[in-house]
Amino acid sequence: AQGPASCARACAAGAAMAAPSTPTSPMRAFRSKKNFPMGMLNDIWETPEVLTKLLKQHLKDQSSFNPAPRGAAEGDAKKPSRVHFPGLEKPLPASHGLAGQTPLEVMAACNGGTESATRRFVIIGCGTSYHAAVLAEYLIEHIARIPVEVQYASEYRYRKPLLGPGDVLVVISNSGETRESVDSMRIVKGQCKDVLTLAVVNEAESTIARESDAMICASAGEERGTSSTKVFSSTVAAFILLGVALGEMCGTLPESESVALLQKLEELPSLISRVIEKESRPLKQDNGQNQNLKIGECKLWDIGCQNTLANNFIFLGRGFNFPIALEGAMKCKEIAYIHAEGYPAAEMKHGPIALIDQFMPVVVIAPRADPTYEKIKSNIEEVNARSGATIAITEEANGQELQEICEAVITVPETHEYLMPLVSVIPLQLLAYMMGVLRGNEVDAPRGLQKSISGVPTGLPGVA
Repeated sequence: AQGPASCARACAAGAAMAAPSTPTSPMRAFRSKKNFPMGMLNDIWETPEVLTKLLKQHLKDQSSFNPAPRGAAEGDAKKPSRVHFPGLEKPLPASHGLAGQTPLEVMAACNGGTESATRRFVIIGCGTSYHAAVLAEYLIEHIARIPVEVQYASEYRYRKPLLGPGDVLVVISNSGETRESVDSMRIVKGQCKDVLTLAVVNEAESTIARESDAMICASAGEERGTSSTKVFSSTVAAFILLGVALGEMCGTLPESESVALLQKLEELPSLISRVIEKESRPLKQDNGQNQNLKIGECKLWDIGCQNTLANNFIFLGRGFNFPIALEGAMKCKEIAYIHAEGYPAAEMKHGPIALIDQFMPVVVIAPRADPTYEKIKSNIEEVNARSGATIAITEEANGQELQEICEAVITVPETHEYLMPLVSVIPLQLLAYMMGVLRGNEVDAPRGLQKSISGVPTGLPGVA
């Protein structure tokens, strides 16, 4: 049922949508002006296929995988890993300060073992790549127990890097041409000969890929929408695989946990496909020509209609889902042109809480798999106490519980805590897309958003 806050916004939105001055029919906006109809929506729909492809590249087939012999003691022999990164398993050349070691060995050495760690990862990126970097920090520190520092490439470019022998600089860029990231990497390579540079890109022939010591390709293919969606998911999945490989090498990820996590990872494409089908199938049918969506036919569309005229959004998440709150807020700004901010949920009381009222939608990523779930519920109650409207994302089995305290609940399939961000980001991408459509925006090529390599021209050459 709608509360007073959503009703107020829904009435305002309904009046606006009915006004003669509305520039285009909302559903007609699905038809792109260029050769890529529904480009961003198609990108999102391709996410399961992209993840399946990535897993086939980097996961050895279970049927041909031969673990250690039965009866072998725990420490008798190192068990082979199912995770396979060919480019990270070749020794560095003689000209490199870390010659003879493989990139994986250099990275694993950043784990201090029983001693204090003296080496570390520094991960840099811009925009969506920065959010992937923050999530990578959580994953690598949790799984491999390696210290990680994350920086905006645009800031790191003008700092004096403090990197020591054996440290790792990871550069994330969709296009592989992001100017600040390229410059940052070149500065580090010019000053530090014994630092490993690792590129995580979607363009294997890009500048960053060519000039780095090693490279992981997201292999997501061309994005037809300018705003990154499937590449973000593929990049995060690559970091999960890298975390597992390092965790196994460092001895921080027990075999049983590795097996369970990889099994859940192989199930992930089908789970994401379920979310996409459930939340956006009506929009995909007939190439968006059906202009008569009924209430309840597409829940996310209903939520978008209720909130499309909101002036501000707050996105909250804890732990692994905090970077997804950042990404959800960015998509809201990029696609819907609505001001939005992402915060760790506990930080709401340090400023944002003063802004919450009946016209401020608050999106909360609240999976029960999160160890701080009860604290997240307390955050929701704080929003309710100020007449705010809460939109929650949680597992299907937990939907009813949150329905009692939230104005809207989006349910997703249950999965591993480390993988929940890849599931919960899909509704946020779709919600931003739908609100952009409702507002008559050019969702495939948003104003001011530039990209070096894209299927949709966006004006002057830029960066991604």
